[in-house]
Amino acid sequence: MTLAWGPVGHQAVGAVADRLLTPATQAAVAELLADDRDRDGKPSGRRSLAEIAGWADEIRGEAGDHPHWHFDNQPVCQRNRPASSWCAQGECASAEISAQLAILADRKRSRSERNEALKWVAHLAGDLHQPLHAADFAEGGNLIHLTPHGRPQRSHSSRRGESLHAFWDTRLVTLALHPSRGTIPARSMKRLMQEAQAEDPAMLSKSPNQWAAESNELARSFALNIEGIDCNLEHARRFPVVTLSDDYVAAAKKIVEQRLALAGARLAFVLNQALGEQR
Repeated sequence: MTLAWGPVGHQAVGAVADRLLTPATQAAVAELLADDRDRDGKPSGRRSLAEIAGWADEIRGEAGDHPHWHFDNQPVCQRNRPASSWCAQGECASAEISAQLAILADRKRSRSERNEALKWVAHLAGDLHQPLHAADFAEGGNLIHLTPHGRPQRSHSSRRGESLHAFWDTRLVTLALHPSRGTIPARSMKRLMQEAQAEDPAMLSKSPNQWAAESNELARSFALNIEGIDCNLEHARRFPVVTLSDDYVAAAKKIVEQRLALAGARLAFVLNQALGEQR
């Protein structure tokens, strides 16, 4: 799997959550980040969820990296596969975010353990809302490549563009939020916050397993629902280069905004539960 959402997407999820934390949770987060460290063990200066949400991607290849935690390899075609086949020993995003939340809520744990748990939770909440991070087909879309948008495919051409997975991770986020030099403009944040604040409380209280199930359904019904792509290709592992239609891109941009806003709202909800005054 490649990196989910990319830095801007994870920043958006964290920024939404930052604005929805209760005062008690804000204080707890500030305490846990007071001595935050970067991948090299140096003081990071990071003090917000928006700033730490991408940390788990920054440590790729380091001792603390856990590649299988970033996704749920849920089946798209063979829907009857047991969870043990794609989340063996809890090595998947939905299981791990629950484990990290338990560490975060445990005041008997060390500050460094809880700091790291906070960073994993902030990251995995975003990962689980990217549809192709909950789908096994074509390695989450990594094996499906795109032609330049709007241009016909050259027959037998070996030239390929970005993968479908990368398109959802970064290109769609850019098209939806219009960041400038890695910064999300105020108008885009305003849209995300309006959507997050309008979420039904029943949606916020769903479990990480349900977040992943939603993403898997979106992957099957939309993200992978592309002409020329079907389950007959799965065993051959050879996929055609595809061109996405304007309608697909327009609808996908809306889905991306919805998922980022919902991820941020849910991140705030679980942190308020784990770190709020009731604890």
